[in-house]
Parts: sequence; C-alpha cells; structure tokens
Amino acid sequence: MRILSFVTSILILSSFDALALDVKQRFSHLDTNKNGYLTHDELEPQPQLLSTFLIWDKDQDNQISLIEFKNYLTNNLY
Repeated sequence: MRILSFVTSILILSSFDALALDVKQRFSHLDTNKNGYLTHDELEPQPQLLSTFLIWDKDQDNQISLIEFKNYLTNNLY
C-alpha cells in the first residue's frame, strides 16, 4: 500500500511539472518578439485568446505576463 501511495505521488508531481512546462512552451510560442509578454498584436492570429485578453490582463498594463498566462490557464482551462 505504501508503494502505491509513493508511485501515485510521483505521478502527480510529474504531471504538474509537465503542465508547467507545457504552459511555458505555449507562452514562448506565442511571444514572437521574445520580450516576456504577450500583446494584442501577438495574439491577433489567435482570436479565441485575444477575445479574453482583458480577463487575463489582471494588472491592466495591456500585456500578458507569463504569470498572468499561467494563472488564467490553470484556473479556467484545467
């Protein structure tokens, strides 16, 4: 029983690591100018993402940081 709990814990932790990597990869792919932020221009080819821009942009600075991106995805899509 202890082995099963240990294996389950390892699988859960590795899935969180994979999720974090996946979010970072998605962000990096969208961040075409590689400045660490997503702008309206960068999200224009993704209308489904652009339509929720104001919801993501919690500090209202007209750009999405990696933290805002991660928070939105983990709270709304997973």
